[in-house]
Amino acid sequence: MTSRSRKSALIIAAALVAAMAVITIFGRHTKVAESIKQQTAAILKKEYIPDQHVDVATTMAYQKLDSVYNLFRKNFRMHYQTIGTASFPDSSRIILIAEPAPFLESDSVEAACKQFTHQTSQHHFKIGYDGRVTDMAIVLGNATTENLDNIVTRLSKQQYLSDYKPRAHNLLESSKRHYFTQDDLDYQITLGEFDDWFFTQGETFIDEKDTAHDITVEDMFHEKRRGVFFSRAPGLVAWCIRRNSDIGKQAGDIRRFALDADLILGALRDSATLVIIGREREVPLEVLPPLRVETVLLVASISSKELSQSLDINDCMAGKMANGRDWCPTYLSRELENTELGHLLTITDILLKDWSESGTIQEASYHYPSPGYFPFDKPLFKKLGLNELVYNWNTANTMYAIDLPEHTIYTLNRTGALPVSYFHSQERSTSVGAQYERQAGNYFAHTGNTDLARVVQYTALYQLFMDNGVHYKGKLLHPAFPSNKPYLLAKPCRSLLDVFKNMPDSQIEQLADTLSRIHFDAYGEKQINKQLRQNEREYNFTYTEEHEKEIFKNVNKQERDAMAEEFRSVRSMLKGLSEDEYTKLVRYLAYPRGTTINSQESYNRMLKAQKVNNLLRHIGKNNLMLVGLDLAKVRDYFVGNLSKSGGRYLKTPSVIITYNDFITTGGHNISSGISRVGSTTNYKRSSGGGSAPVTSTPKASPPGTSKPSGTSKPSGSTQPSSTSKPSGTSHASTGAKPSPAPSRPSASSAGRSRSSVISTNARPTRGF
Repeated sequence: MTSRSRKSALIIAAALVAAMAVITIFGRHTKVAESIKQQTAAILKKEYIPDQHVDVATTMAYQKLDSVYNLFRKNFRMHYQTIGTASFPDSSRIILIAEPAPFLESDSVEAACKQFTHQTSQHHFKIGYDGRVTDMAIVLGNATTENLDNIVTRLSKQQYLSDYKPRAHNLLESSKRHYFTQDDLDYQITLGEFDDWFFTQGETFIDEKDTAHDITVEDMFHEKRRGVFFSRAPGLVAWCIRRNSDIGKQAGDIRRFALDADLILGALRDSATLVIIGREREVPLEVLPPLRVETVLLVASISSKELSQSLDINDCMAGKMANGRDWCPTYLSRELENTELGHLLTITDILLKDWSESGTIQEASYHYPSPGYFPFDKPLFKKLGLNELVYNWNTANTMYAIDLPEHTIYTLNRTGALPVSYFHSQERSTSVGAQYERQAGNYFAHTGNTDLARVVQYTALYQLFMDNGVHYKGKLLHPAFPSNKPYLLAKPCRSLLDVFKNMPDSQIEQLADTLSRIHFDAYGEKQINKQLRQNEREYNFTYTEEHEKEIFKNVNKQERDAMAEEFRSVRSMLKGLSEDEYTKLVRYLAYPRGTTINSQESYNRMLKAQKVNNLLRHIGKNNLMLVGLDLAKVRDYFVGNLSKSGGRYLKTPSVIITYNDFITTGGHNISSGISRVGSTTNYKRSSGGGSAPVTSTPKASPPGTSKPSGTSKPSGSTQPSSTSKPSGTSHASTGAKPSPAPSRPSASSAGRSRSSVISTNARPTRGF
């Protein structure tokens, strides 16, 4: 605007303001004054702020807030982070910040809305038994569409550390969270294919600031590029990060990559730059929500080389309550407590157990949708005929890498789910059979479950960041570990041990008699009858009624005597402990993870704890009321003491309640280790056995899944099969270099072309 035109605009604006004042004096202010004010803002190219003399409590937005919020959470019951808006005929608006990032301050929200008459409120939504998310709602009394868009942009900057593509979710639409999709989420791309696509063929990318020029990954290395780039032919997104640096200095790129890429496929690096390769978004945000900025920062902040999650139903105070339901504390590594990633691991652990058992182990609070089909023709526990079973997600061979002379290539084994392991027991970490693990691994990776795929992506970032020195030392994250959780069960553990320690012989005899009768009525008589009928068939012999009564009596006596002896043995052991030994045993039983078995003393303590746990198992956790212990009250005590813990806007459940559980344990063992190999083709797993990723036939779509709009993987692509060595932790090499001369494939052996794997079909809008 020239000086003359600017002067004219100011004169006109002044005249309009004067006119507005005159109109006000004569009492005709409302509509005319607002019209003049709006025209003035247009002339000055400023945001028009309508009249704010409005009572928020009288607006439609205020009156509809509860119903709008409840509808949103009905449709998005599990984690879903977004900024949502709703507009009403009276120009009032609702803005919902669903699951705010821990660094979002209420002052920032107030600052974004300070020009408007508004009201903010917090809404707690239950997830799991006692978990919760806290959402933030803002009611604007009077705002235009432009106002709303500008506020969303400002809030996006605070929520995502970036105002890139500040998209708002329409709260008045009936969209729902998708848990399954028919779009392909499971890719298995070889190191050789990455080498061919990015170095031999030289896949080109563009910078949105300079779309006329092509750049390759080698250009990114040479020029030490930073930022997010689209491939020239649609399909790929590259995120360039400085190695051995604090990602907080490049935090604005996290949101860009999370919006524009919906799956992580692998990475490439040289001495200075890490380039993470993602699939350009094919699946809508409601199906595959963007990875969270705070979770990516969290992953970068972790210095531990192992992360864990489990549901230990066999812990001393956990197990079957008198009502027949099972409870157990949730365990998460310190870094994962009260975080999105920690809760995702808990949820997917539940899915691993429940779906492996054909949907028979159901969590009481989640009501997670069924996949429609299961990995085995019958529940695995029954199929194997075991007394105990350990289920585990692990990261053995999750990612492969080859260190070539000038760069390193990484590719994920598969992107649909982590590898599965089934063990006989916690003490016997031996596989129940590779065929079951392979079958389950393929099943879970092919379900199209969005939570399983999300865990793989966060795991990939954890491993890549650790391998490349990418870290986060900033202060945006807030420690959320409940310091009182580890030994919280020490009090009820001591009370129970005191009962066993001081139990007189008369009570032992009475308890043994009662318990033997309970066990006989519950399952003993049925088992004896089954054995008697088998004997009759085998020996062509018929038991008389007197024979059967005598056998029942003798078996019952043996059970009673054995139970009484076990009570006395535990009592004797406890009486023989010093006060210090007794306290340490109590603490071990309350929190076994707090003790490392690295000495004879700690080993002996573990054996004593096993003796107590064996007694509890023989009594039956649901019968502990007979010794004065109510597990439901123990659960309530545990939950009550953790009710005020949690992160700023998120509390992960402290317990899990299940139906129809039995002797099962499991969880996640997430290692930062990456399997390094010496060849880009036909490489072997570093942890032993199995070949490199190979292709097989396409998967069939699971029943009951939804097919949202989006571009699916081309029909010419293939689905790889996978095997994994069963392991409690990853045994992948983390730093060992391959043999001196890593080999590259010839052009003819490089594998599939990029376009046959990742579609080059145009996206409606790049990234959306």
